[in-house]
This record gives sequence, structure tokens and C-alpha cells, in this order.
Amino acid sequence: MPKIVSAQEAIKALEPGFTVFIGESCGEPQTLVEALIADKERLKGTRLLDSRRIAGSRYAFLYDYFKTVCFQLAPDTYKLAHTGKIEFLPLKMSEIHRLFSSGVLPIDVALVQVAPPDDGGNCSFGVSVGYTLDAALNAKLVIAEVNELMPRTPGSSLPLDRFDYVVKTSRPLLEYNSPDIREQRIAVAQNVVKLISDGDTLSIGIGGVPEAVMRSLRGKRDLGVHSGLITDEIVAPIEAGIITNKRKQIDKDKTISAQAMGTKKLFRFLHENPAVEMRPYSYTHDLRVMAQLDNFVVVNSALEVDLTGQVNSESIGAVEFSGVGGQADFIRGAALSCGGKAIIALTSTTRGGKVSRIVSHFGAGTAVTTPRYDVQYIVTEYGIAELWGKTLSERAEALISIAHPDFRDRLKREWQEHRTISQ
Repeated sequence: MPKIVSAQEAIKALEPGFTVFIGESCGEPQTLVEALIADKERLKGTRLLDSRRIAGSRYAFLYDYFKTVCFQLAPDTYKLAHTGKIEFLPLKMSEIHRLFSSGVLPIDVALVQVAPPDDGGNCSFGVSVGYTLDAALNAKLVIAEVNELMPRTPGSSLPLDRFDYVVKTSRPLLEYNSPDIREQRIAVAQNVVKLISDGDTLSIGIGGVPEAVMRSLRGKRDLGVHSGLITDEIVAPIEAGIITNKRKQIDKDKTISAQAMGTKKLFRFLHENPAVEMRPYSYTHDLRVMAQLDNFVVVNSALEVDLTGQVNSESIGAVEFSGVGGQADFIRGAALSCGGKAIIALTSTTRGGKVSRIVSHFGAGTAVTTPRYDVQYIVTEYGIAELWGKTLSERAEALISIAHPDFRDRLKREWQEHRTISQ
């Protein structure tokens, strides 16, 4: 059985220079993190593996003490990555677990948060399974914060005796508040739902537009969900009987996700709810799993799209803003699904309408998250552009037609100038 100790005693097991994984986002073990920070002088030089998507990190800014490596970037940490104060690891979510198991990225200690053990002595990973379960399975030492307020969710758990140290707590989880769903985003979502049919299985990404899609599903029937992430917006369509998972070929009657990011509303809904199972990214993002789902419709957002169909969802110019995430995995998963659809949904403009998100070409250093040959649908509030099977000229014409009217003439001119220069 594990040693039941205080957070301070557990952190004493760490040594300077160790590689330490920290549980993700709303599942971050806050009490252990606080003890880690309090011991920063002794642990100077320790390498932290970070995967949080929500703002408020207390350790990433301690770069004089810790060497932080991020799988994702939060809104308050991307500038640290750009200046080299923390490091960003560009890798698809489906591949991170192989780094752990292969020894390419060995983990000395995993700091995780779990629910109290059930009658069988198993501890659910609750809202945060994602990378965390695989990190715990591959770490040399596992320290678990057993939080009475962590929801117990089916799908992924470990026996209590699998942990080396246990720290008992009872404190609210970190929360993620959904962005404002403005009128422009609702208009995009209404075009997206035109591509969704009754019985489809959905994967909805994070952000204003994807979450607006969840609010726009009224009238649909027997939808399923197989996703890397769910938010508060999942609750209403499940309770309304819109999402039933009845027609799924695998995981029938179950909503499948790897991560739950939301508020107490979502956490209460998930607690001991047999209709939702939480699985690691090594399952949710596995192409072999997604290929078994017919009519798999994937909705992701983007920062910008160029006129050939290249998608940038992670950088502003050369500045990494978020991360690769699961977009690359799910786009390919939709392509392997019988009847699958891959949708990139975005508002046509940003910065109060001053900047077009449909651009003639990307600026220097811009990341290409999804290459043009993998893109099927691009959707804005002005319509739907189906790019698959279209030539470059046809793609440019289709994308210009769904750009904001204020930018269409300029986009046409820049496209023609580009082709003239190429000659």
C-alpha cells in the first residue's frame, strides 16, 4: 500500500534534475504543485512536463528554478515559449504516450490527481485522463493527490496500491470557463450543423466556434460523441436526448472523451455517470479506433486558412500560440471513417473585423497545423467551402466566396498577383 503523507513529505521524494510530469488542466494536483513550488530552491533544475490548457500556471513563470516543457500552451504562457523561457514540444496527442513508454522522454515522477478509491480499491482519474494515465503507468514514482471532490468517472482508473505516495485533500478543482458565444460564432455554427446528420458521431474541439456548435444541435437526433475534450456545453444536449450514442459502432451508448474542462456544473454531471467514459489520448486519438466509427464528423477551429487550403491553428506568425493538439489526429480519423467529414470552422475576421482569417498566403514562420491535402470543409459565417478534390484555382475561388465581403476583392487581386509572379 502507498505511504499516506503530507504534500511536503511527498515532494521530498523528488531530487534536483528529475523529470516530473504534472497532471493536466482541471485535473492538476494543486496541493502537490504548491508543495513543489515551496521547495523550488532545493529542486532548482528540475524538469517539469506541463500540459495545461488553462491560464494561471504558477510554475511556468518560475523559469529561474524549473525547466518547463509544454505539450500545449495556455493563453498566459505562449510568450514564455517564444522567448525561450519555457520549451514547447510540437507533437500530435496520439504520439505523446509513446515518448513515455519508449524511454525517449522518461518520467522520474508523475504528480497526479485522482478520486478516492471505490469499493474495489480503484481510483478514477476523474476529469483528466489524457496524458496523465499513460504518464502514471510509465513513471518510476507516482504521487497521487486523492481529492474527495474529484468526480469518479468510468473508463480509466488505477488500484490505490499502484501509487507510491498518497496525499489526501478535499478542495475544488481548477475550472475552465467557456468563451463568450458571440453572434458571429453562432452564425458559423449554424453553417456547420448543416453538415451534421442524425446519428453522426461528433468530435468537437475547444474554442468559441466549436462550443457554439454544441449549442446549435437542437433538432438533431441520436448523435454520438468521441472526442479528446468535453466542456460544460456537452451537458445540455445529453440531457435533452440529442446525444445518445445509440448508433455508434463501438462504445455504444457511451460518450467518450479524454479530458473534461469546465466548471462545477460539468464535474457534478460526470460524477458516477455511466453514460460518459474517460479514456487516455492513446485511445481517443488512435486512428484505428476512429476508423471504426461510421459518419465521424470532426469540428476543429483555426486561426487562419490560406487560399490553397492550408490551416494554421497554432501560431501567430512565428510565435507559437497554442499547440498541435488533436486536430491532425482527428482530421485523419475522419478521413478513415466511412462517411466521415473533417470540418475547419472559423469566423471570417478577427480584431473587430479589421483582419481577415482567410489569407492569400501565410506570413513567414507560420505553422501549418493541417496540410492542404488533408482539408475537406472550411466553414465561416458566410458559407461552406468544400475543398476536397478541387484544384488550387477552385479552392481559392471557394475560399474567397466565404471570406468577409470587405476582403474578397483584395484576396482575388493577391491571388492573381501570386500566379502572375509564379509565371
